[in-house]
Amino acid sequence: MKSILTLFAALWVVAANAQNTGGASANSHESPQSLLTAPSTETLINLKLSKPNEITAGRITLSGIVVEAVKIDNALQLINPFAPASYGSAADNTARDPITGKASGLKVFAIRF
Repeated sequence: MKSILTLFAALWVVAANAQNTGGASANSHESPQSLLTAPSTETLINLKLSKPNEITAGRITLSGIVVEAVKIDNALQLINPFAPASYGSAADNTARDPITGKASGLKVFAIRF
């Protein structure tokens, strides 16, 4: 038992020393201060993935069971409990009470502005 504990402790030390700290490499001649103050050239891309139960047209979003049944190729997968995740989740079409958060019904068709 002691040998297993010693082995895990040694592996933990090796793994902790092997981690890259994310700083400048040893061959780089930049100072840490220049790395902190350098302007970022990265751009953020905002991707909005559409859900299987939504259709967006401008500022209006249509959603619900009817929209999902029209949009997907096999509507019977909506009632299949073992359907793949690409067909969406049942929680996407559930109407919830805003106060308690409990499910109060199904969204057959919804329009959001």
